[in-house]
Amino acid sequence: MRKTILILGILIPQCVALFGQGITAGSMFEVTSVKPTPPDRQNQLRVDYCRAGGTFSVGGTPLIWSLAYAYRVKEYQISGAPGWLSAFDSAYDIEGKPAGSVANEQCRLMVQSLFVDRFKLAAHRDTKEMPVYLLVIGKNGTKLREGDGVKLNGAVQIGASGKPQWADGWNMSTLASYLSDFTGRPVVDRTGLPGTYGITLEFSQGDQNDRPSIFTAVQEQLGLKLEPGRTPVEVFVIDHIERPSAN
Repeated sequence: MRKTILILGILIPQCVALFGQGITAGSMFEVTSVKPTPPDRQNQLRVDYCRAGGTFSVGGTPLIWSLAYAYRVKEYQISGAPGWLSAFDSAYDIEGKPAGSVANEQCRLMVQSLFVDRFKLAAHRDTKEMPVYLLVIGKNGTKLREGDGVKLNGAVQIGASGKPQWADGWNMSTLASYLSDFTGRPVVDRTGLPGTYGITLEFSQGDQNDRPSIFTAVQEQLGLKLEPGRTPVEVFVIDHIERPSAN
């Protein structure tokens, strides 16, 4: 995991209302704890985003990771973030305990509620043209297989049920979103492929020199290609956020 890896008044209530839609008493954690990560634990990362309906629990992680999870955005889509939001030396330990088992989408709403309540978050969504990679079909056609599973760098992800995740494969939008984590830019699907396909991908993540780059792997192993381009991309604009007081 990589490492480094005021407008008040009318605007803030409007923005809070925008992102408060759907946040009710039922979508708030029953118990929350927000504390700065002690200096001696800032290199000990803990990330548990309510797997299997349990507690939301992070430690030693930059707040921007939790924000990206809560609002389903990538870090590069977040605009207006102060430096401390993504700094490891400003990390927080956060615990959010629901009253009972919750689904992942309900958990996201609870984390949104936590950011509004404890960090005084006010934000809005917008679009901005930016450099992207376009995922297209290679000149020799795809090597994709329909109705197969997903295997990434030799591993099959196991879900909370104990069974393999994505046993039926990914659609191209999901693949594009995954690739965005490793290219430094948004990846936009332009393949025109409507199906769900098995994905087996082996690529270097910086410490595996015997594996090809993500760009080479996509082309050689999937028969697809990542081409530079520009297109409007949704961005998450932070209008206001505060450091919380520890509890």
